Amino acid sequence: MNDSSLQTSPQDDVYTLVRAVLRLSRRFHQVLDDPLERSLGLNTKELVVLAAIMDGADTPSAVAERQRLPAPTVTRMVTKLAGLGLLERVTDPSDLRRQHLRLTAEGEATRARTRSTAQDIVQAHFGHLPVDRVQAAQAALDALEAALITQTPEGNSEVNV
Repeated sequence: MNDSSLQTSPQDDVYTLVRAVLRLSRRFHQVLDDPLERSLGLNTKELVVLAAIMDGADTPSAVAERQRLPAPTVTRMVTKLAGLGLLERVTDPSDLRRQHLRLTAEGEATRARTRSTAQDIVQAHFGHLPVDRVQAAQAALDALEAALITQTPEGNSEVNV
C-alpha cells in the first residue's frame, strides 16, 4: 500500500466529519430524549423552543429561524406550551398581527429543571470523558461553527449549518 492510497480529499474529510457529527447527534438524542420527556412531559423540540425564547427569540418567526424549524411547527408548539402555562403571547401594540413570546414563571422553572435533569443524564452517560478532550472537542466545534458562517455568492452573510 502506498502513501497516496491513504490520503483523502477535502470532500471525503468533510463527508466523514458530517457522518461523525450525525452519529454523535443520534447518540445524544437517544440518551436525552426519552428521560427528558418522561421527567418533564415535553419533547426535545418543545424544550428547544423554550430555550430559544429564554435566550431572546421573542417571536415565533425568531424561534423558527434560530432553531431552523418550520414556522407551522413552531406555531403548534407555541400553542401547546402556552396552553400548558409555560409561555405567554403578548400582542405588539404597534402591530396587532405580531405576537411576542415570553416564558411564564412556570416556563422558567421548567427550563431550570430541564437543565438540571439534562446535566444529570449527561454526567451519568458521558461523565467519564476526560475534561481536556471535552474542552478540545468544544473548541473544535466552536471553530467549525464559526467557519460555517460564509459569504453567499450574492455577498450576504449566511449561516450554513
